[in-house]
Amino acid sequence: MKKLLLAVLACAFIAGPAFANEFKVEQTMLLNKITMKMDTFKDDANKTDFLTQKKACVEKAADLDGLKECVAKFSPDQMKAMDAPK
Repeated sequence: MKKLLLAVLACAFIAGPAFANEFKVEQTMLLNKITMKMDTFKDDANKTDFLTQKKACVEKAADLDGLKECVAKFSPDQMKAMDAPK
């Protein structure tokens, strides 16, 4: 819970003055969400690998369209499918 609160505060602190650059704000928010999910699923190797790949994609994105491609490529539905019984 403490890490979640710190992440939210860090995101608000970083994003506040950066509203002039929408891409950086969106990228920072996505990276914070991914980092929080990685902490949540640290014991699940498949989800951690999935989130690591998503994080790398978001970090490499150069514009908003790149971020949208990452979100589409690594959709939350894919992570939910990892929980489905086989």
